[in-house]
Amino acid sequence: MIDAEVDREVRIAIARLIKTGGKIPTIATVAADMGKDISTVDASFARMIDGHVFIPKKDSHEIYAYDPFCVGPTDFFVTAAGRVWFGICAWDALGIPAALGEAGVVETHCADCNESLVVEVDADGGTEVQTWTVMQVGVPARDFWKDIYFT
Repeated sequence: MIDAEVDREVRIAIARLIKTGGKIPTIATVAADMGKDISTVDASFARMIDGHVFIPKKDSHEIYAYDPFCVGPTDFFVTAAGRVWFGICAWDALGIPAALGEAGVVETHCADCNESLVVEVDADGGTEVQTWTVMQVGVPARDFWKDIYFT
């Protein structure tokens, strides 16, 4: 099997395990789920890191964020599909309900005044309830990967 095929299967396994297990899986968990050697899955994770498919934990091939999901805990948590999920940022947190195909509630706080912020999101990722909420992204999207841990 060529690398691209392995990587595709690994990505599918990661997504499935996130949805069914409620958290981001480890290399060992993905390998066991797929019936593959850990070294094969680790090599796939390395290729995906090089391709910016996910954000690794620092100095590791393990996943820190598989957008929109993050290992957490973070300041952005989402209640959806009967679980609490974490997003690495507001943008990702708003995408979690859509990724799950479930309505959800995003909770965080204002970084300036610390006021609590709660946004109800439908299964398509939209909201019609809190039309007054504004999200500011301090770094242009084209620059996210220049320092992904800061962004």
